[in-house]
Amino acid sequence: MQYTIDVDDEFLLVKAWGREEDRPPSDLCAAILNESRRLERERILIELDQKAPLSAANQFQLVTRLPGLGLAPGQRIALVHRTPEMHEANQFINLIAENRSIPVRNFQSVDVAKSWLRDAAER
Repeated sequence: MQYTIDVDDEFLLVKAWGREEDRPPSDLCAAILNESRRLERERILIELDQKAPLSAANQFQLVTRLPGLGLAPGQRIALVHRTPEMHEANQFINLIAENRSIPVRNFQSVDVAKSWLRDAAER
């Protein structure tokens, strides 16, 4: 899996692509969370271009492992999938995250994702 990490005035900006297997990218998540803390950007926008979605079991594993990988209070993660099909196929992430109070959500557009990330900062 390949990725880039950048920052702007508001967000940690991540672009990730090339995951071809049904395995949660835990190492990538840990690296992103570490960079978020190091660069002092609690709001994380991740744009994904994947060939296949994670299975429901691996979506569950990914979300529930985030706190153990370093997700800190105040950090929020917005996932934006390149295609509507990938967005729809990863909706289980939202259900798990909401049930576990883990601040990660899927979005269909970068603008909506940024709005959700900003909403947390205004509280």
